[in-house]
This record gives sequence, structure tokens and C-alpha cells, in this order.
Amino acid sequence: MLRLLHRFLTHNRITSRLQRALVHRVKELLYMPDGYYSMGQIYRKIKPAAILDIGAHHGYTVDKLLDYAPGAKVHAFEPTPQSAAILRQRMSNRPNVHVHEMALGDKTGMTRFHLNVGEQTNSLLDNVMQSPYEQVLKHLAEVQVQAMTLDDWAEKFEPQGMLLLKADIQGAERLLVMGGKKTFAQRVAAFYTEICILPQYESQATFCEMNRIMVEQLGFALYDIYPCQKVAPGGAAGFTDVMWVKPSVLPLEE
Repeated sequence: MLRLLHRFLTHNRITSRLQRALVHRVKELLYMPDGYYSMGQIYRKIKPAAILDIGAHHGYTVDKLLDYAPGAKVHAFEPTPQSAAILRQRMSNRPNVHVHEMALGDKTGMTRFHLNVGEQTNSLLDNVMQSPYEQVLKHLAEVQVQAMTLDDWAEKFEPQGMLLLKADIQGAERLLVMGGKKTFAQRVAAFYTEICILPQYESQATFCEMNRIMVEQLGFALYDIYPCQKVAPGGAAGFTDVMWVKPSVLPLEE
């Protein structure tokens, strides 16, 4: 019952805003970081050309971003046709949201994409809890999807101005960055992404690897590591969210 209530509150646009405002206030009182709020701070500070939601699924993260950056131009990426159709329908009355049925990776063209079919009935965390120390590959189905590198996409669709990136791409963070090194180095002000801690996907990026690339190669600063999602109460960390920002953006205090 509580899970159903939480799903209703977070998936309804009106109640989700109230719920997120309450959650953010509680986080402030407990001195807990809030990544989406920080994205809003950066948006208000630098007024970027657009926010990219890479791995937008059905668009609930787009709702979060727009709660903290109302009126922002958002490019929402979802490569799987079924989810992209739902995303497009949900965003049909938002002219500032542009839906792209594609993946952003390390090459442009058709590519193989591993769809976690378990997500139809279980969350990723539920899958991890079933086998916390093994790769969660038994739920994966392979499909062919359209892909572009971030560098190619940015040159074609958003050639000017700074960008903010949020990603939830199931261990493929390295591929995104490798295909967008020029854009990351020159135009990305912040990169907010989920990072897997336990092995969950084939050839997944690790936090240490991504931090080295972002800081040493691309000139970002590690801004925050958010509370880890546990595989079970008191258990090992399954995944977490991380944010890197360009030093020129700091500090974020308003």
C-alpha cells in the first residue's frame, strides 16, 4: 500500500511537486544533498542553452528537472520504442521538451542495446537484492536502436551554449563520455549521473574510472556523491548518484 501511494505521489505532476518540495525541505534540515536541486541552482546561475536528460524513460526525471528549472529547454533521450512513445505522449503538452528516440554512446549509427526486461515488473534495486554479488544479466534482452555520439548530436541539434547533463544509462557512462569528449570539455557545465557500485552490467563503468576521466582528462571537479542505495538494509552499496561540475560554476550557494 505504501509503495502504491508513493508511486501515485511521485508520478502525478501536481502531487509530485508538493512531494519533492517536502522531501527537499527534509533533506535541507538533515543536511542531505539533493542532486536535482543542485542542477536547478546551476541552471539559474549560468542559464545554459539546454538540459539533456539521457535515459529519460517515461519522463519522471524530466518532471524533476523542470520543477527546479522551470521553463528550461530539455532534450529527453530514450532509445527503446515503447518507452519513447510513452515519454513523447507525456511531454506532448510541453513545447520546451524535445524527445529523441535514440541512445547517446561512443558511435553514430545502429547499435545493440540491452533492455532490462525485469524493469517491467521489478526495479533495478529489486533485481540487485535477488543476487547482490552477481551480474544482473539474466533479465537483459538485446534490441537494435539508433545511436549518436554526444559530439555529433550537439553539433547537429544544439550547436551553441552551455549544457547540463543528467544520465541514467545502466553502466554505459564511459561510452557517453568517450563519444562526447569535445562537448564535455568545452560545453558541459555539470554531469549528474547514476554510477553502479556492485557489478550489474557487462563492461559497466566504475566510479574510480569515471572520476579519473572527468577530473584528470576533462577538467571537472567532483561536486558530490549522494547517499548510496543499499542492496538490503545494512547491506552493501548497490549504486549511487554522482555529480561533477566545471570549477568555474562553483560555488553554488545562492
